[in-house]
Amino acid sequence: MALASVLVFLFALQVGGGGDGLAGISRTVSDADPLFFGPWGKLPPMAALSLFFVFGMGSLAQPHVVHKFYMLRDPRRLKWYPLLMSVALMMTLLLYFAVGIAMKALVVRGVVPPLTSPDSATPMFLLNFTPVLLAALVFAGVAAAIMSTMNSFMSIGAAAITHDLPKALGRKVSNELLQGRISTVVISVLAALLAQVSGTLVAFLGIFGWGLFASTLVPSLAIGLNWPGATRAGAIASIGTGLTVTLVFETLAYFKAYSFPAGVTVSGAALVLSFLVFFGVSCLTRDGAGAEIDADVRMVMDL
Repeated sequence: MALASVLVFLFALQVGGGGDGLAGISRTVSDADPLFFGPWGKLPPMAALSLFFVFGMGSLAQPHVVHKFYMLRDPRRLKWYPLLMSVALMMTLLLYFAVGIAMKALVVRGVVPPLTSPDSATPMFLLNFTPVLLAALVFAGVAAAIMSTMNSFMSIGAAAITHDLPKALGRKVSNELLQGRISTVVISVLAALLAQVSGTLVAFLGIFGWGLFASTLVPSLAIGLNWPGATRAGAIASIGTGLTVTLVFETLAYFKAYSFPAGVTVSGAALVLSFLVFFGVSCLTRDGAGAEIDADVRMVMDL
């Protein structure tokens, strides 16, 4: 998939630029839409910085990736997570970036008609402007990535419902395997309904999910596992804050009942608030915090 992204990137620059590559795309798009390649694009500066903040910090706490690293037998290999995650995201974003600006240039030049939905940009480009083998490779890679990610999320969600939450509440599930299978089906159906009913672009659903996990888990995982002063109360408070603020205000925004001022994203504000709560509560409850750290966790923190 990484190789396919690079190849699509090269094809997109060639096709979209009319032989002049990125320079041709820039001239074409800038003549028709001068703000498109501006410092902030068409977003307010605060919104652009907010999304940069959320996606940059959010990469530290995406559960479908993080949980795989937490299963490593050798904790010293955890140091490779930032590098591998950054490279993977860079390779993936090559495809999104190149196809997006190439299709914009092709629409401006009249090569393709205006898109009815931005979600159709990548499929249309692959089917019309790349070799069949490359298009098939990308579609297969995307399908594999979707299935892998869905499998991770369903497994994590089912495990949390049937094992983690009951254990935290002091209860025991009689048949975890059966309950886990039922939870997996329920989670899958609810996720499908949410995606269909929302009517939102795939990209915005992705931003919502990424922002939700960022505001909920980044303080506890990225800071909590590196700061001896972090406490259980601080982690619980920050998780609850991020989850509540994101869900409540995203829901209000969806129903147009309330929205933040222009440029302020819900996920960005929730992440900042989650950090503040994490540090504040941890400082207030830090007496004896070091004594609560298990030996294996302390070993990882001391690496």
